[in-house]
Amino acid sequence: MTFKDFKFSPSLERAVFEAGFKTPSPIQELSIPLILKGNDVVGQAHTGTGKTAAFALPLLEKMKKGEQGVEALIIVPTRELASQISDEIYKFSRLLKIRTTAVFGGMSYRKQIEHIQKSGVVVATPGRLLDLLERGKITISPRFVVVDEADEMLNMGFLEDVRRIFQFFKTREQTLMFSATIPDEIKDLADTLMKKPLFIKVESEEAVTNNNIKQYFYMVEEGERDEALLQLLDFSRPKKAVIFCRTKKETDRLADFLKKKKFKVEALHGDMEQYDRRKVITGFRKGEYNILVATDVAARGLDIKNISHVFNYHIPLDPESYVHRIGRTGRAQKDGTAMMLVTPAEASELLRIKEDTGSQLECYTLPQKSKRKEGRTKDIISQLEKVPYGKTHTEIVGSLCEYYPEEELVPRLIAFVEETLNKNDSIGKTKEEAELILASYQGKDKQEKKPISHKRSFSSSSRGRKFQGIRRGVERGEVPEPSIKKTSGGSRIVARKLY
Repeated sequence: MTFKDFKFSPSLERAVFEAGFKTPSPIQELSIPLILKGNDVVGQAHTGTGKTAAFALPLLEKMKKGEQGVEALIIVPTRELASQISDEIYKFSRLLKIRTTAVFGGMSYRKQIEHIQKSGVVVATPGRLLDLLERGKITISPRFVVVDEADEMLNMGFLEDVRRIFQFFKTREQTLMFSATIPDEIKDLADTLMKKPLFIKVESEEAVTNNNIKQYFYMVEEGERDEALLQLLDFSRPKKAVIFCRTKKETDRLADFLKKKKFKVEALHGDMEQYDRRKVITGFRKGEYNILVATDVAARGLDIKNISHVFNYHIPLDPESYVHRIGRTGRAQKDGTAMMLVTPAEASELLRIKEDTGSQLECYTLPQKSKRKEGRTKDIISQLEKVPYGKTHTEIVGSLCEYYPEEELVPRLIAFVEETLNKNDSIGKTKEEAELILASYQGKDKQEKKPISHKRSFSSSSRGRKFQGIRRGVERGEVPEPSIKKTSGGSRIVARKLY
């Protein structure tokens, strides 16, 4: 199948061709015909599978392409994703004379309102969009509304905002939703907002992990992460890489650490001003630096070409995040490499990622420090600069010259220094040690869990009776669900007694 089979208008077909699209991806092949027919669709596919084109192309085909105001609204969780999707849609819409704009916080209200009034497609984050709607700053009636990265909306706590946004668009013709995963909350949202939605899921072998990505993990102790990352960078020599951290603070610290080691690197996280975030992304795209240290949220949905390596400085919090992270590399049928640092305490999390994603994560021993001449010289110089010396050491050199000629003494001393450095710098577990640790965790998982008794009984000598303890939880039946009460400001959870 090719994009010509969709029978788009000549202008859109030309735009697709100029954008370099030839064969539709599985999610595009399944979604586009249904969207063209007017169905509400829920599409499940992971990052990097072509979701944007899956909804953008059929919607652009259906738009009236005149001075109709905003016809299509796409709601996304992050600023970076809003900018990226807006740019991607522009590749297709420019020949149709349909304007697109991105709307998110941190930018001028006045300019964004002006751009909305002139655009046919708006890509917006929930917070800024809801703010504009509730304050009456904009009045739009889009025919098509798309919720992209719905599971990330859930993770970031935006679902209630999304529900409130939809209250402003009750006359919409078609609603679409795309997500990497479809938890129960997303199903409920779809059932509430959509008309008889059709659910599409790309098969797991196509969606979960990319076969073009080689995946490795290295087991280290917590305090060895920095040095282990340096050894991996030295070993792999990435052309362009993203390093993922869990926290904003750690992202800044690691970027500063790598800068001091003379790497070309910048940090990207949610606490940065929008201007700075955009500057960092643009610089990374242009090759002004080749390493980006980022948090999951900041890098969610980033589409930057030719990323050769992804490094997981911290193990992801869940399997879905792992898939999203490594999806930055291995795009457009190119090869990619993903490396992850794992501590022994994180072995169970690693096993869960392997099981849930089907990833062929291979265990390796950390590579030794650089064997190249320049790398070895740099290591020795850095150590020599730290060592004080005095008259006594000069006298020892004189004594050694009595045993070895000068041309032999210096190479011998260098060999001694290197051997000492290698002994001191040995970090991380060997492949064999790591596999034994994983095997012990797998053994624990296979053991049957013994039922835990909550009863405690002991005699009270003063009163001569037995105390049976407090009965709670499963001993008295199922733990009751918390009740949820609606308030003017949204929902609140009201706890009930458990015993």
